[in-house]
Amino acid sequence: LVAMGIENWNKITGPEPEDSRLVEITAHQFAWTARYPGADGELGPREFELMSAANGLGIDWEDERSHDDLITSEIFLEVNKPVLFRLGAKDVLHSFYLPHFRVKMDCVPGTPTRFWMTPITTTAEMRQQLDNPEFNYVLACAELCGSAHWNMQMNVVVGTAEEYKEWLKEQT
Repeated sequence: LVAMGIENWNKITGPEPEDSRLVEITAHQFAWTARYPGADGELGPREFELMSAANGLGIDWEDERSHDDLITSEIFLEVNKPVLFRLGAKDVLHSFYLPHFRVKMDCVPGTPTRFWMTPITTTAEMRQQLDNPEFNYVLACAELCGSAHWNMQMNVVVGTAEEYKEWLKEQT
């Protein structure tokens, strides 16, 4: 069990496949913020010194790579496409937990963490398998991070390549 665990841990925390999508997740009491690269395929840089009430992530808006980044209210993943999650926290220790995918990684203030995975079942397929039209994948915090910890969730959708492209078009 330990040997298999170490092998899998080294795989998901090691180099991601070249064709991976990137999703940056920032935890803060008591919510998640998801950021996707825009058309240029790159996330703009963030700086702690730039954080303010108006710029909660500390995004460097003077860098052109930031201008097309997408900040979303849900995580949308493409089925059978690797995704690299870059994780961070603004305030206290949080734990990025995708229970249906059996992955969990701490989000530590000042210490970025990362892992990659490949979702293999769309939300629609899972609804059929479970015979539950209300089913949704969810991101939860698995670290007691304060009084509203229980409510720290974000919807996760897994769709086809076409659905992902449509979802991207709807983001601003």
